[in-house]
Amino acid sequence: MKKTVLLILCILCLLTSLPGCDSSYQEEMSFTCLLPQNIDTLDPQIAARSSSYLVISSLFQGLCRIDAKGNVKPGAARKWSSNENHTEFTFHLYTDSLWSNGEPVTANDFLFAIQRALRPETATPSVDDLFIIQGARAIYNGEADESQLGVWVKDDYTLIVQLEKSYPDFPALTAGTHYMPCNQAFFEACAGHYGLSSEYLITNGPFTFPTIYAWNTDYGTRKVELEPSDSYRKRQDVAPASLTFLIDYDDAYLSDPVSALVNGQNDIATLTETAAKEANRRGCGIQVLDDAITGLLLNPEADELKSPQTREVFIKTLDRQELLNRRMDKNSAEAMGIMADCVRWGGEYYYADGVAMFAQQDDAVMTEVLPELLKSLKEKNLPSITVICPDDEESINIANGLLICWNSKLGNAYNIQPLPDAEFQERIAAGEYQAAIYTLRAGGTIPYQTLKAFESTSTPALLKSPEYDTMLHSLSFDLSSYRELESYLQNQYLFYPLFSDKSYYVSSPNSKGILASPDLTIDFSGAKKKE
Repeated sequence: MKKTVLLILCILCLLTSLPGCDSSYQEEMSFTCLLPQNIDTLDPQIAARSSSYLVISSLFQGLCRIDAKGNVKPGAARKWSSNENHTEFTFHLYTDSLWSNGEPVTANDFLFAIQRALRPETATPSVDDLFIIQGARAIYNGEADESQLGVWVKDDYTLIVQLEKSYPDFPALTAGTHYMPCNQAFFEACAGHYGLSSEYLITNGPFTFPTIYAWNTDYGTRKVELEPSDSYRKRQDVAPASLTFLIDYDDAYLSDPVSALVNGQNDIATLTETAAKEANRRGCGIQVLDDAITGLLLNPEADELKSPQTREVFIKTLDRQELLNRRMDKNSAEAMGIMADCVRWGGEYYYADGVAMFAQQDDAVMTEVLPELLKSLKEKNLPSITVICPDDEESINIANGLLICWNSKLGNAYNIQPLPDAEFQERIAAGEYQAAIYTLRAGGTIPYQTLKAFESTSTPALLKSPEYDTMLHSLSFDLSSYRELESYLQNQYLFYPLFSDKSYYVSSPNSKGILASPDLTIDFSGAKKKE
């Protein structure tokens, strides 16, 4: 009987590749992750850069977290419940969660974090995700006292949150950095230095700082070194011995990211589909997320495209079906708008109602808009523009479809410029482009997180519009409010969505168990590696 059971277990291990059945992957190994930019701070309430978010997600844990499939899972809260109309949520915290200094993590830490984020002196960026909480917007605007905030502590391990309106998806918001806890006594003892060095930070996540020198800010050798936190309640499940986030590294790691992975200089990277396939052929692992939309991005800051009417003509003269037919990946679906497949509303796909949120093809602009536009520009033809795109066959093929359409309809010559991925991203970040075949990442599973990508303070800055910023800050977190913002972007003729796309997270050949999530975080806690 024992032999039979053993045989069955071995077969299951072969079929399912359970980590525990593969002894070639070891715990207590070291991992490296390259950051795309420097860290501004590791204070969750004021961090504004994607690099900071990556590190913070290893140091801290909010009430909930988002897993690799976009599902909401327990974080510091072991469970939660809501009233019937989803206007009040009760979060029950684990009673054995500790800060890295050994103090218990309590409901007061989450209350203080939210209160602090709403204070003007904190200068919390993109604070709108808190405005669904009752009284939060009024407190932030100085129109109400903190006592009016709809968050209160029932006991040390129970937090209650009252919302302005029904919002069933609220738990997903609590995975964000603004909702991560802050110990009031420690914060006040830091006297203004909180989050600016490893000396002035305590953590409640799976990793923490081994020494006060673990965050190196010396230019040329900048990095953050972490180790598993012995205070973390699931310490036994944290497999790595160390985790290093590199800020300064060889440019070759970006110009040839596949070799950097294969050679073990980096353990995880986001690559284009073409690069991911090459990496897979060289033994790398791939995780695919349905968290992106690819389309045409027009730069409203470019001299040639400052006029919305100019951008309108470029977009409305496109033959959408011809562009869709050019997609070589036949499993790719048409995008219905800027929201990726991972974005949900009321537990369903955001566009489940069948709405199409993109500018419709309309050649009437050739006679109704173009003549007056050319007259105002004092030109005979629209200005010639160049479309930059990643240097892969798929992107070039789609970009060529744009040129064929424009060259035939608009009486001018248009160009494409394929670029290596690192240079392409640099050009977008610097705003040094006119048009681009661009992949927009969702940033999470909540519509707000996608809409935030167009805020003036976002990086890269896709739109600089005080009007849009005001609308975003006035968001009421209902479907009509989301759609109003989408319509505004649509009428700015800024981003023309074409394909529901994917992100390709590629891990080094000798590693496994590194998990990326749609909210742009990476979980290293289960990472193992071959020696």
